[in-house]
Amino acid sequence: MSTVPAPKTRTRPVVTAYLVFYNLFAFVLWLRVFAGVVLYMLHGDSARPMVYSSVVEAVQRVLPAKVAGALIDYGSYHPLVALILRRASSLHGYIGSLVVVAQTLAVLEIVHAALGWVRSSVLITAVQVLSRLVVVWGISEQYESAAHSPFYALMVSAWSLSEIARYPFYVNQLLRSPSFIALWARYSAFIVLYPLGVLGEMSLIYATLPVHRGWPWENLQAWSQRDLVFLGLLPVYVPGLYVLYTRLLASRRKVLGPDWAGTKARQEVQQQKAAEFERIRRLHEKKQ
Repeated sequence: MSTVPAPKTRTRPVVTAYLVFYNLFAFVLWLRVFAGVVLYMLHGDSARPMVYSSVVEAVQRVLPAKVAGALIDYGSYHPLVALILRRASSLHGYIGSLVVVAQTLAVLEIVHAALGWVRSSVLITAVQVLSRLVVVWGISEQYESAAHSPFYALMVSAWSLSEIARYPFYVNQLLRSPSFIALWARYSAFIVLYPLGVLGEMSLIYATLPVHRGWPWENLQAWSQRDLVFLGLLPVYVPGLYVLYTRLLASRRKVLGPDWAGTKARQEVQQQKAAEFERIRRLHEKKQ
């Protein structure tokens, strides 16, 4: 029995066409985000703009003014390290608006699951999407200390690479055209990217907390209810990471097999392609 995931939807052609378009559009957005990260880290302020000014203006009109925060001075570091950290800390001003658009668009994935267009769990999809939106809209777009943290670059890099691996896999599923490369990337990229993304998210949350004024048990008046809530969320990340990570590893072993190269899945994809080719050949012979 094949363990390569079957297409996750059997919808009308118009819905399938829409889902293909959505996944391709989301893929292009996140690919542009990652390209922006690379360009800015290489060229700094001289990098060519990756976001249209109209998009930046529209996002800025919606977002409130950020809570001011002290910027970190990297002057004591080695010049090369200081340069990397400064660029990572100023990346938000270059690509932040595009990240807001790309991540907010993912709300549609909750709608897709709710309408039954895909077989994804509505609850799991909502938790995954909304947790990221909290980090974007409630953290990096609300606090300068988070927007100007070098961990913002780490988080966005991990997010964009994981999405670049995810969306082509969905397109192949919708088109019933299995690709081993897309399959392997979908079930392998998380091994590195998921912990890095969680580390980035936790670091941004921590950057917004008033720890420089003392912990709650030392100076409770310095902590708002919002601060206490987010402080309480940080420990939840650790068991959450373990549970989801172990489940993803189990899914990887089931789909790709026990070896890193995914030999089992490669053979199954080849068999699927051969069976599809044979089906098309027989249909062609009948028409003749």
